[in-house]
Amino acid sequence: MDATKPTVVLIGLGRIGAYIARMLHDSGKYRVVGADINADLCALTTWPFKTQAIQPGQYDDVLAGAQAVVSASGFSENPNIAKAALKAGCSYFDLTEDVACTQAIKAISAQAESGQVFVPQCGLAPGFVGIVGNSLGKEFDELDTLKLRVGALPEFPANQMMYNLTWSTEGLVNEYANPCDAIKQFERTKIEPLEGRETFSISGVEYEAFNTSGGLGSLCDDLNGKVRDLTYKTIRYPGHCQLMRFLFRDLRLSEVGPRRDMLMNILDSSVAVTKQDMVLVSVVATGKVDNVLEQKTRSFLVRHTPEASAIQITTASGLCTVLDLVLSGQLQGTGFIGQEQIPLDTFLSSEFAQPYRQAQLS
Repeated sequence: MDATKPTVVLIGLGRIGAYIARMLHDSGKYRVVGADINADLCALTTWPFKTQAIQPGQYDDVLAGAQAVVSASGFSENPNIAKAALKAGCSYFDLTEDVACTQAIKAISAQAESGQVFVPQCGLAPGFVGIVGNSLGKEFDELDTLKLRVGALPEFPANQMMYNLTWSTEGLVNEYANPCDAIKQFERTKIEPLEGRETFSISGVEYEAFNTSGGLGSLCDDLNGKVRDLTYKTIRYPGHCQLMRFLFRDLRLSEVGPRRDMLMNILDSSVAVTKQDMVLVSVVATGKVDNVLEQKTRSFLVRHTPEASAIQITTASGLCTVLDLVLSGQLQGTGFIGQEQIPLDTFLSSEFAQPYRQAQLS
């Protein structure tokens, strides 16, 4: 391995983490070290990069000499990894959609050294959709509404839920169960998940969308008082929301504790995983330009490939792009960086953003 290349440590070699590590490695720009608590996983001979087994909470050795660490671990472990990154003097990136976790990362980032950044919520949503939303909003003299809609959908749904698992079950349950950030009448507020159902069509296909948690990331902080109405909703096929309300509300399986654990066990054991998926991103903004009310839309549709699912592609592309912008010096700062601080044109110009460039519908 070329010791002159920046070293990136990837913690968590699951489906998403492994694809991020491979994308960084295959670019030829980075020396990648994959780390996981599963020693057998690290011992696989098929990894094209160095791997290292670690113990939970013990990150000092693997981070020694690294320029950046990416957490693809469970969100509850992210603050511990961020503290280790602070101590090691390396920049930190993660994929979390958990709001409380992000606030903890933001607090840790206040102690960052000069040039050391902490960028949580990379990936798709939160992540890329916030970059699109904020950039689109800046095209108006006076922004009125901003609607962010994202869905990771099976391309060939074949069950009553019209859904297959494509990523973290824990993350899915969190976004369906936790309160959702929004802006209403220019003021930041909380709204209920699984509410606000709407229907729409794109290219002749009908979808539904409803409130879910975490997708806005820190965009509410930046746009509070600047937009009348800001919402984030998850896109699904029609009928999905009603079934989720039955599980989460009527059966009370969203309650933290044994009931929620039971729900995750049911989903993991009964809902099939698929790599044949697609990711749909739709951002619609209204506002005034030269005192005329206008609507502008940006839409993207990413499909799976023989090598990877669409959720792997979009999440990895989002994180790798942001990391590359930081380590190449195109995105500079110290401490916390929110996704909305990244210009869309700068993002899309990256070699790692090619899947998004090719997926633009509008």
